[in-house]
Amino acid sequence: MSKKILITGAAGFVGSHLVDLLLKKGVPVSKLRLFIWNNESLDNLPNLEFDIIRGDIRNKKTIKNAMENVEIVYHLAAKIDFDGKTYQEYKEINVDGTKNLLDECKGKLIKKFVSYSSIGVYGLPAGVGNIINWDESHLPTYTNFYGKSKWEAEKVVREAHVKFGLPYSIIRPASVYGTREKGPTLALYKAINSGQFLMIGNGENKMHYVYVEDLVEATYLATNSKINNGEYIIAGFEPTKFKDVVKDVSNSIGKSVPNIKIPIILAMFVAHIFNILNKVTGIKFPLFPSRVKTMTSSYYYNISKAKKELGYNPKTTFSKGSKIVGKWYIENGYL
Repeated sequence: MSKKILITGAAGFVGSHLVDLLLKKGVPVSKLRLFIWNNESLDNLPNLEFDIIRGDIRNKKTIKNAMENVEIVYHLAAKIDFDGKTYQEYKEINVDGTKNLLDECKGKLIKKFVSYSSIGVYGLPAGVGNIINWDESHLPTYTNFYGKSKWEAEKVVREAHVKFGLPYSIIRPASVYGTREKGPTLALYKAINSGQFLMIGNGENKMHYVYVEDLVEATYLATNSKINNGEYIIAGFEPTKFKDVVKDVSNSIGKSVPNIKIPIILAMFVAHIFNILNKVTGIKFPLFPSRVKTMTSSYYYNISKAKKELGYNPKTTFSKGSKIVGKWYIENGYL
């Protein structure tokens, strides 16, 4: 019986691009086993006869079935929002779910367990301030439940390596954008498209994005690396000034942004007022203190380790990627 490649979170934004890449690399459809959340749509996936298992990563019996005859695991399934009220909500999926997979790796000849973590383990600018050229040696400084859960999930992967020799690669993606993304990047496109975006500060702060196809290529390289305990920050070609991010996005959809710059101190004052009103009325306003900090801080990373050990070579500048994404949003009715 042919060995399987298991991909958790396969129908998601990044997971579906990983499926596309593996098919492009010549992996037979029959070799791919896709673990997909109970009622999640398959719209992101090509219409092929995949081996699909639906379920909850917290269910040990379902995971046992999913792991049968598997030799490579790509673990992308996670709770990735910041909306949870307790750490337990993140722990059950991101930490315990990872452990369920690892428990089923015992006694199996797993070639590589590739686990998606996040740059969130280093914290976010709203909590830690500017992040300047940090690399994998930086200590965890997570600032929310999500980041903490991702760090704890990393720890159980490392423990599996120590306890029973599981070969692993941990991937810590920077801000991912690309076709099919329907989160923060789409929100920026929508704000600019609707004329509701105004620049806070001078936009000279730098941000680090990674185009999804570069990210999954790095993931593939990590799978085939002879290093059996690799941990990598995966970010894009180079950091981009926020004013250039805005310019590239607006150009990609044929829009212009008002040449108005709101002073940071004024924006923060308004954001705090909105924050108070949110607590009183329950209405969520588009501006809040952490968003102001994120929009006006620099955060970028050093990817030399991934370049050296994996041969990672991101090919997509933000200017190039934003054109592809803008076109896709328009053609698919998101703008």
